[in-house]
Amino acid sequence: MEKRKSVSTHEKGKWGEERAAVFLRLKGYRILETNYRVPVGEIDLIAWKKGTLVFVEVKARKGKTQGTPLEAVSPHKVRRISAAAALYLAQRRELPAACRFDVVTLGPEKNWVGLGKLRHFENAFSIEGFFNV
Repeated sequence: MEKRKSVSTHEKGKWGEERAAVFLRLKGYRILETNYRVPVGEIDLIAWKKGTLVFVEVKARKGKTQGTPLEAVSPHKVRRISAAAALYLAQRRELPAACRFDVVTLGPEKNWVGLGKLRHFENAFSIEGFFNV
């Protein structure tokens, strides 16, 4: 019997981020950056749509035992994303002031082709870290 190769958490995350990027492109977003990393945090995707810069956190869950993917975006994670976004904006002063924080989730429930269902929560949280959904 052939042993199944286990997929690392990093590989699963990358796969989820790639699916989210395709999903957003289909919705008219232009992906500017993927995996923007600075010492204070990381932003999975940075996108642009209709004059707004969008910082996107991608979260996936395989089962329901760990809660929903949206619940996995903790206040600590929100602070790290916000700090990384502030540095990104400081480095690129030519960008407009209009920006928001979205979350794309890949849930345990399946879509019509059997893959984890994607959901897009626009303006999911504010810079203060309070969820808007």
